[in-house]
Amino acid sequence: MEKIKKKYLYLFIIVIAGIIVGIIFSNILSVEDSKLVHSKITTYFNNIKNDFTIDYLKNLFNSLKNNYFTLIVIWLLGLSIIGLLVNNFILFFKSFVLGFSVGSIINIYFYAGLVLSFFYIFPALIINLLIIMIMTYYANYFSLNLFDVIFRKKDFKFKSFVIKYIKILCIFLIILTVSSLIETFIMPFFLKLFSFLIK
Repeated sequence: MEKIKKKYLYLFIIVIAGIIVGIIFSNILSVEDSKLVHSKITTYFNNIKNDFTIDYLKNLFNSLKNNYFTLIVIWLLGLSIIGLLVNNFILFFKSFVLGFSVGSIINIYFYAGLVLSFFYIFPALIINLLIIMIMTYYANYFSLNLFDVIFRKKDFKFKSFVIKYIKILCIFLIILTVSSLIETFIMPFFLKLFSFLIK
């Protein structure tokens, strides 16, 4: 149990580090990059505020595609030793993107950005990040045991764990489906409620 806690703490530190680096990076962009980010974010929120037609099916497809792709890649990399390095980087990068998004929104809308970023990242994006972190834990666990079997000649019950590993993937795919539905249909609704903060 203590080892499990330490491994989750390690992954949690990666997440926090990624978010912090993302927020810092959003504040040190060049003028041109800052204008580009500013333009994309303000266009997104203004479209919601001004009742522009949203292509929900397209947004849902893109959300599912991105979420499924990330989860499956982590799952597959867990079947190899290289996953120990790559999966941790993926977790850091996803955390970085979240931090960058929050930092950019706050930079543009200031105090109003705190409210907007809250509804932008909760609950869908936080759920996604949590699922990715837990999947990374299981993928790392598999990779470590694979390493032990190959280089330390230790025994490992592959069949039972692979069955469990597949079940975890299926459960997380279902959760990410729900998360994508929230992100596509519910998140814009709450952002619309607070669109009066957008000036």
